[in-house]
Amino acid sequence: MKKSQVCCALTLSASFGLAAESVEYLELQSKIKKLNVEYTVNEDFTVERTTELEVLALNDNVAKELKNYSFNYSTSIEKLKVIEAKTINADGSEVMVPEGNYQESINRGHNDSQAIYSDRTSLTVVFPELDANDSIYVKSKIVETEPMFAGHFAIAESVWDHTAYDELNITIRMPDDVVIYQQFNGVEKSVTKDGDSKVIRVSYSNPKPIKGKRNDYSTWNANTSKGFIVSTFASYQEVADAYAKRALPQAEVNDRVQKLADDITADLVDKKQMAKALYEWVATHISYAGNCIGVGAVVPHHVNFILDNRMGDCKDHATLLEAFYKAKGIDSSQALINSGNQYVLPDVALVSAVNHVITYLPEWDMFIDSTNPHMPFESLAFNIADKPVIMIDERYKVAKTPATKVGENKQSLTSKMTINANGSVTGDLQISAQGRAAIDLRASFRMITEQQEKEWLERTFSSRNQLGKATLTKDDPKPLKSDFNYSFEFERPEFIQSSGAGGFHVYPFVLTSGALFNYLDYSQEELVTDVIACMNGFSEEELVYELPQNLKILAKPDNFAINENHIEFKASYEQEGNVLTVKRFVNDTTPGNLCSADLVNAQRKTLMKINENLNSQVIFQFTTVSVGG
Repeated sequence: MKKSQVCCALTLSASFGLAAESVEYLELQSKIKKLNVEYTVNEDFTVERTTELEVLALNDNVAKELKNYSFNYSTSIEKLKVIEAKTINADGSEVMVPEGNYQESINRGHNDSQAIYSDRTSLTVVFPELDANDSIYVKSKIVETEPMFAGHFAIAESVWDHTAYDELNITIRMPDDVVIYQQFNGVEKSVTKDGDSKVIRVSYSNPKPIKGKRNDYSTWNANTSKGFIVSTFASYQEVADAYAKRALPQAEVNDRVQKLADDITADLVDKKQMAKALYEWVATHISYAGNCIGVGAVVPHHVNFILDNRMGDCKDHATLLEAFYKAKGIDSSQALINSGNQYVLPDVALVSAVNHVITYLPEWDMFIDSTNPHMPFESLAFNIADKPVIMIDERYKVAKTPATKVGENKQSLTSKMTINANGSVTGDLQISAQGRAAIDLRASFRMITEQQEKEWLERTFSSRNQLGKATLTKDDPKPLKSDFNYSFEFERPEFIQSSGAGGFHVYPFVLTSGALFNYLDYSQEELVTDVIACMNGFSEEELVYELPQNLKILAKPDNFAINENHIEFKASYEQEGNVLTVKRFVNDTTPGNLCSADLVNAQRKTLMKINENLNSQVIFQFTTVSVGG
C-alpha cells in the first residue's frame, strides 16, 4: 500500500491488483509483517494519523535499502513525532534507534523566511545492526494543524497483490454525523459506531503473494483494483467547488494583469489570436515549479506572486491564464484532470484522482495546458488526451478532453543517396513532420546548443572508424507550432564494404519519434491486461540509392503490403539500371487513446509480419570493371 502527495494537487500513487490464474508464488525479497494505520478525523476536519510499521528484510540488499527510512511532511500544516523506532533481530532481540540516528532535511526560505515553493521536510531514520532476516519497526504520528480542504476528508489506498502482507489494518475514526461515501475492492471492511464516532476498519492479508500475469500498466482503474476509498465528497463537482472556492479569487484582474494582457495582445483584433498569444506568453515565460507549501498543494498563488517570480505549478498557470482571459473578455474555465494513467475516475469522488489543472476555452471548445512549454496552442500532450475532466465552471458540460485524431501525427521523409565505389555515401535528406513528431523535434532543437548540434551531426553521419560530415537546414524551432521541416546534406564513410559480397539494411540515417521504424515497434511479449494506452500516426519514406557501376544487386527485399487491425503498410523495392528506389509507408488508424489488449496483441502479430520485411537486406556483389585498350 502506498500513498503520496504531489504539489499540483493531492495524488494517489497507483497500485495495481493482479489476478492470478495459476498458483505460482513470488520469490520474496521483503515482507510487511505489520502495517497498522489509524486516522482520527476531528470536528474541524484536521487529521491525526498514527502509523505502526514492521518490515522484514529477506536478503542483504533489502536490508541495506531498509536501513534508511524517511518520513515526508508539510512543515506549515503538519507536525511529526516518531514514537518508537527499533531494529528487531532474527533472534527476537531489539536494538532501539539512538537519538543520533535521525537526519532532518527542511525546505525553508533564506534566513528562515517562508519557503517560496516547498516546505516539505524529510526526516530519515537510520536503523542500527540491520542484516538479512532482521526487521525494522517504526511507530509515528502526524498531526494536521489545518485541513487540506475545509469541511472534507478523503483517503484512497491501494494494495499490491505481489507485496507480502502478514497484517494490514486501517482504522478511520470520525464524527458519526459526517456523511461518507465508500468503495472497497478485495479487502475486508466494517463500519461501526463507537459513542459519537463512526469507525471504519479495513484489513488485508497476503502472506504468500502469487505471480500475476499482467505486464502492462499504461492504464489503471481504481474501480477494479484492490483497495478502498473513503470520502466526504458527494460528487466530483463538489471536489471542483471546493477547489474553486479558494482558487478563483487568486485570478484577480488588477492593473498589472490588465496592462500586461494588453501589451501581449497589442495590434491583435481576433479573439482567438489573442487567446493564443496569451497562452504562448504564459507557456514560455512562466517556468514550471511545484507548490508544496501546506494547502498550496491545492491552492494556487496569487497572480502577483506568479508574475513576480515567473514560475508556478499547474494551478498557477491556469490561474494566470484565467486572469489574462478575463482582462481581454475571453471566456475560460479551469478544469481538473488526471495526468497519470487513470482514464476512468473512481466511482467515489476523490481529490487525488484529479491531480492536474488545465484551461478550457468554450468559444472554441478546446482545452489548453500552458505547463508544457513546447506544446502549441491547439494541441494537448498525450497524457491528458482522451481523459475525463471536471469543469470548475458548471455552465460548461464537457466530459472529456479530445482523443488524438487519426491523421494528426504525420512524417514524410525523402532521401537521395549516391553510394561511391569506396563504400562511402553522399546525399541529402528532407523531413517534414506534423503533430507529435513535429512538436518533439522542435522541443529537441530548442534545447540543444550549436556545439551539441554539431556533435550530434558528427555522431550521426560518422562510421565506427572515420568521421563524416553534414550540414543541417531547419525551420526556426522556437515558435510553438505543430509542423516542422528540416534537411541535411551529408557525407558518410564506410556505409558498405568496398569489395566482394555484402549487404545493407534499408533505413534513413536520421530517426525521430515520427519515423516509420518507431511506429512499427512492438512489445517483445504478448501484453496481458484489459485496456492499454495507444496512439496512431502516419509515416512514409522514399529512399533512392544510386549504386556504383561495378556493384550488382544479387537480392533485395520483396515488395510487401498488408492492411489489418487498423494498420496499413506498403513497401516497394524497385531497381532501374543502377538506381534502387525504396518506398514505404505505415498508416496506423487506431481510434482514440485507449485500446483493448486484444486489439494491441492482434496489431503486434501484424507488426511482426511487417518487421520480417523491414529486416530484409539488400545483398550485393562488387564486380571487376574491364578497361578498354
